[in-house]
Amino acid sequence: MPGFDRDQVAIDNTVENRRLGSVLLTVGWILLWMDAVLGIFFFISLRNGSWFWPLWLGIEGVLGLVLVMMGTHYRRAVGVTKLGHREMERTLAQQRQDDAEDNRVA
Repeated sequence: MPGFDRDQVAIDNTVENRRLGSVLLTVGWILLWMDAVLGIFFFISLRNGSWFWPLWLGIEGVLGLVLVMMGTHYRRAVGVTKLGHREMERTLAQQRQDDAEDNRVA
């Protein structure tokens, strides 16, 4: 079947996107929950005049939110995303090379 390889590549890319999205979501939610736990030091740090915990929690919170948004995007993506374009190009180049070798041998 001529379209089988293309369909299989699309399925593989979708599975990889879901896996990557799940990993990003997991790491993002872990960071956000760690912020919630470490949030007890926020006001203590401000009262003592230190900006360590407010900055730490702010950076970690933004990073966690970005990872959750990216994970949601990748889990919903069907087909090739920007991360999959490189892999798709490598696969197509390998297929072209294999076809050229087959034509040369025949």
